Amino acid sequence: MEIATLLSVGVSNGCLYGLVGLGLVLVYNAQGIPNFAHGELFMASAFAAYTANILFGLSYALSMLVAIVFAFALGVVVEFLAIRPIAMNRSLGRASTEVAIVLSTVGLMIAIKGLARIPWGDSVRKLPAAFSTETISVGGLVLSTQRLLIIVVAFVLTIAISLFFSKTSLGKKMRATSQNTAGAMLVGINTGHIYSATWGLAAICGGVAGILAAPLIFLYPDMGTRMLLKGFAAACLGGFGSVGGVFVGGLVMGIVEIFFGRYLATSMMDIFAPIIIIVVLLFRPQGLFGSRSAVRV
Repeated sequence: MEIATLLSVGVSNGCLYGLVGLGLVLVYNAQGIPNFAHGELFMASAFAAYTANILFGLSYALSMLVAIVFAFALGVVVEFLAIRPIAMNRSLGRASTEVAIVLSTVGLMIAIKGLARIPWGDSVRKLPAAFSTETISVGGLVLSTQRLLIIVVAFVLTIAISLFFSKTSLGKKMRATSQNTAGAMLVGINTGHIYSATWGLAAICGGVAGILAAPLIFLYPDMGTRMLLKGFAAACLGGFGSVGGVFVGGLVMGIVEIFFGRYLATSMMDIFAPIIIIVVLLFRPQGLFGSRSAVRV
């Protein structure tokens, strides 16, 4: 029974890591850069849900909707104001542009943390769970309803995003732009709009993870850094070229991490993510589901 409980916790944690990693992968595939501000989108969305629920008295479902809209808007604004001006600067070479964008995301990470402290301060806060019933029994196994919600929403969102890229016109344009930006522009695709949509969708992935995690963790302005590391490890493990791979990478991360903490040392759980990143980059940089030939152009 203990193993089943640990598995449920590990899977739900892994779903959160997978969602955060998915947001990182979307931006990386679109522009070839890691978004170091992605953890702050996780944090800001959690606080947006908290504000809507606690201060304005909205239900958890409405608070989640408000926070998702907020996350999308924040992602679009960040891309338009802080990323696009650098990307459109023709005086910079490609390498210099990518370095400048990475540094911009680091600056955004610091700035968003600072801005979050203005309304919310440094004190920790907690968002109530989505359901009044805290646990549910499935085949004799007692599960947290919030963790069950995390698993269901994460699976549905991952499948929806996969279908979005394979079945919709906008999704296909986003894929075309990520594979060949110059070619996409030649056939009339507005790459500026595509980049905005990509950042918005990536922010939704991080935002949904933040909203779902909020009832299980304490909210504070620095909470995004830890989740960024976990999401990056999931993306490295699964492979930056695979949506499903990142989700699987998150699941592996969550399950191994929880057993690592339970049977070895809880205090060492947070070192598992950086170890995964280092090992994968050294021995299989394309990840478990990536391909060495999959290079962004």
